[in-house]
Amino acid sequence: MDIELADLLRALRREIGRAQLDAAGEDVRFRIDDVELELQVAVERTREADAGVRFWVVSLGGKGTKTSTDTHVVRLSLSAETASGGPVFTGDDVSGLLAGD
Repeated sequence: MDIELADLLRALRREIGRAQLDAAGEDVRFRIDDVELELQVAVERTREADAGVRFWVVSLGGKGTKTSTDTHVVRLSLSAETASGGPVFTGDDVSGLLAGD
């Protein structure tokens, strides 16, 4: 299963937001300063009317079919902040949510 990079980042943002809501009223919270992602991506260039370049996050595993798609490793370092520019605090360790459990 391959997903677009934008969809992956949207899901990550949603999960961090959910962890923030879970932190309401908790004595112990975790501050997210940086989120480090290392992804294997496939780059696709289209020649259609809405031509452009798209990045697909490649899942590890899956079916054993062979494709001719070139993949690249991309490392992203994201700094987490609220809409007002403040620090992000969560009530849970979200690393398990990112590991694809």
